[in-house]
Amino acid sequence: MQRITYYIICLLTIVCLGCQTEIEVDLPDYTSKLVIEGTIENGKPAMVVLSKSIPFFAEIDMEYIMQNVIVRDAELWVTADDGETEQLNFQFHGESPYYMAFVSPTMRGRENMGYTLRVIYHDTTYTAHTTIPSTFDLDSIWIDTAYMASEFNSDTNATVRCLLTDNPAENNYYSFSVKVRNEKFSDRLWIYTLPIAFDDQTFNGQTFNFEILRAGISSFLMPALDDEVRQDYFRISYRPGDTILVRHSLIDHDTYRFMVTGGNDAVFGSNPFTNPAPVSSNLVGENVLGNWSGFASKVDTLVWEKEE
Repeated sequence: MQRITYYIICLLTIVCLGCQTEIEVDLPDYTSKLVIEGTIENGKPAMVVLSKSIPFFAEIDMEYIMQNVIVRDAELWVTADDGETEQLNFQFHGESPYYMAFVSPTMRGRENMGYTLRVIYHDTTYTAHTTIPSTFDLDSIWIDTAYMASEFNSDTNATVRCLLTDNPAENNYYSFSVKVRNEKFSDRLWIYTLPIAFDDQTFNGQTFNFEILRAGISSFLMPALDDEVRQDYFRISYRPGDTILVRHSLIDHDTYRFMVTGGNDAVFGSNPFTNPAPVSSNLVGENVLGNWSGFASKVDTLVWEKEE
């Protein structure tokens, strides 16, 4: 009986192997698109990074990006709704992810003002319009050690919490971001929290308690760190010795839609069992990605003193 079972297993194995068919998948030719990532914030110059999209399976590093992805040969203008107009210059800028960007020389963003971006690249014109709303103040903001202490028995980790009272007369769209500075590392770029943006539909006109986590950390643009510091860098909480800068912003609806859909695609788009959702954009033109975004921002600073 055992010998018969053995032969049956061998026969089934041969049959299964014989049914295998090699499938060759021909990937379609990739067509690169222009990517426009522009921001204007109250009190700050307009900043626009132009780049070309690349295939999903492309092997990239910073040298490849600087030589083949970043776009320099374009003309850009920003025009305020009251007529102020300025051409942007391609230059070094410390708040650009790639250190280089198109920047307005003297124009600075103003609250309650709309701005139109015009980009001319290879004889094609792209446009977009955004608005900088009014800034707002938080009711209070603090380093919250109680939750980590009670739930994880930790006195060396904390979250940041704030209270904000929403204006019931407006439809508001919020975004928070943080920078952490300590003796080991210093964030160069603003790191967005989760959710990356949210509206006031669930708390319109009410006081809202919000937790601010350092959640959107990029591993590609991170500074060069040794293994010990790297472990400290990749964290969502805060620790003694941290100086925490919290930027709280109001954004317009188009910017909110871009941040929400783009954030969802970044988080869930790598799932092979889902289709990537379309990313909303206010850009007008063919074969273009990105957004032109206005921010009305204020910054609060918290310091967690390190005990000696």
